[in-house]
Amino acid sequence: MRPHGNHKGQIAMKCYERILVCIGKPERDVGMLDYLGTICRAAATKEIHLLYVESDEAAVPLYLEDLGLPPAAALEPAKPSGMTLELLHTLATEHFRGHGQEKIICQVVTGTPLLEILRYGMEHDIDLIVIGRRAGGGLDVAHEATLARRVTRKATCSVLVLPEQAQYKADKILVPVRDSECSANAMEMACLLATSNHGTVCCLNVFHVGSGYASIGSTLEEHTAILNTWAERQCQELLRRVNTNGATVITKCVPDLYGKPVAIILQEIENESADFVVIGARGRTGAAGVLLGNVTEQLIRQSTVPLLAVKKKGECIGVLRALLTLAE
Repeated sequence: MRPHGNHKGQIAMKCYERILVCIGKPERDVGMLDYLGTICRAAATKEIHLLYVESDEAAVPLYLEDLGLPPAAALEPAKPSGMTLELLHTLATEHFRGHGQEKIICQVVTGTPLLEILRYGMEHDIDLIVIGRRAGGGLDVAHEATLARRVTRKATCSVLVLPEQAQYKADKILVPVRDSECSANAMEMACLLATSNHGTVCCLNVFHVGSGYASIGSTLEEHTAILNTWAERQCQELLRRVNTNGATVITKCVPDLYGKPVAIILQEIENESADFVVIGARGRTGAAGVLLGNVTEQLIRQSTVPLLAVKKKGECIGVLRALLTLAE
């Protein structure tokens, strides 16, 4: 691992001026409001939007293809929760502690959670969507993970996925990277977070080791060493394009012998004692986008620490508009 850093000056993380918090289970999601207070203070956030979507019957079929369930196995529609604007305002008053100057906006709507979250984010020019995810198994948990994954895939802004009972901490931020614009955006955001929290960023390059080395008379060790050098060079080139804002950055390159990058990333979260993951995300266009999308989506389901999927704002907006038009 190699340390990096520059001293271009610390700057406030001001890119998340409007944050949308998706409230699903109010008794559980109050923890997200505690968590967001620190982010809002660092980002000088102007608006916090609390959105509760009361599911209707149309919400269930959206998840069936991802859960592998036939239509007959759909859950019974949930009973009305009784959530009101007054209750949402009470949650915000009791549990959210920002910088004190932000505007808090609450909204309760009925519809399909995925569509309503995406619609709200687009119509209110949201910079960051925050959505919770429970740990463990069961159909309800699978629904939440699927919703988080689909929101991340289709949203026109970045998405923060918070596992249940997550505590805000950004002492060590792990950033899985490729040599791409997506990874550069993720690295810059991770450095901003690290600067605000005096933390360290680990730039992780998981490189694939194919089986063709034997045909050219090379050993596995020799082939891996060559690829490791190339991966480290990719990290160096990436960091040259990134403003690290004074953050301490280390690079780490890990071989992937079996085509399972997610398993390696999850192991490195543990190895590095990372408490936050930042990863670049993009729409499903182009081979690189599909690959990185798959890794991001699997991490959303399996990461034990908060995951920030960094997207270029406005990306996929054409697809989202078409989706919302079809749903009308």
